[in-house]
Amino acid sequence: MSDVIGTKVAIPGASGAGIIRYVGQIQGKIGTFAGVELLGTLATTRGKNSGSVDGIQYFQVEIPKSGLFLPYERLKSVNPGLANVNPSSKTPLTPVNNRTYQNVRNSMINENFANPDLTLKYESEIAELQRALREKEKRIEELENENKAQQEKLDNANASLTAANSKIKELEQSIDNLLSEKVNDVQIDDSRKEIEQLKRELESRPRLEDLEELQNSLDELESIYQQQLNEKDAIITKLQVERDHLSHELYSTPVVHQSTADDSPQELPIYKAAQPTDPSQGKNDWCGLCERDGHSSINCPYENDIF
Repeated sequence: MSDVIGTKVAIPGASGAGIIRYVGQIQGKIGTFAGVELLGTLATTRGKNSGSVDGIQYFQVEIPKSGLFLPYERLKSVNPGLANVNPSSKTPLTPVNNRTYQNVRNSMINENFANPDLTLKYESEIAELQRALREKEKRIEELENENKAQQEKLDNANASLTAANSKIKELEQSIDNLLSEKVNDVQIDDSRKEIEQLKRELESRPRLEDLEELQNSLDELESIYQQQLNEKDAIITKLQVERDHLSHELYSTPVVHQSTADDSPQELPIYKAAQPTDPSQGKNDWCGLCERDGHSSINCPYENDIF
């Protein structure tokens, strides 16, 4: 029945497959059982053991807890191509206990030295177990190499990450320095603008020489204005004297009264001058309020003196 070992079979009641690693009896159990190493997702969802029952190792598995024991006939019901097994056989085809393969071989040779056929049978099974052991050791070595390669990649990744973090810190420091320099540049530009503005304001202000010249001009204008004002006052005084003289002549002229034939009283006649006179005649400005020339009634300086 060693030809069924390593056969890939379907698992009853599950959508998956496994590989037959053992066919034979189980200590303390009745009947013939098949030890199957489950594959794929079944290894983690349907696995029951690692190929051992009650401390006896019947087969090895690559993934812990990916082994399963089930009656051989039940396994054969979904895999009709499997060979028949003699149910009366008491010797498992490929049992493996927890001792080393060399100890198993020596024990079997010592116990069955008198039976050459049985010795050859065990020798064949031991050779198969040794081959399986070499495959496992090779697989372990491959996994160790893969683990070592992954560890090297992890170390390289950590080194790259450390270098990247250091570079990021350098860039952040550079950015902070640039921002600080930019702030200083902005402050310098603001100070320069303020200085330029102060210079323009200073240039727009008059100089001391200009102020002195302006003051002299103002003094000269004030002197001219005062002179013109005095001349106007003299003219006003002269005109007032002339007005008073004319008024005196006007009111000192006698009024002629003529009586009517019936000598009845009549109203006094209105005096009419021989020639009409205009007090503003010959004058540039004439004020009707104070009856003076030299200004108009709108700008009369004697307005407050008239009641």
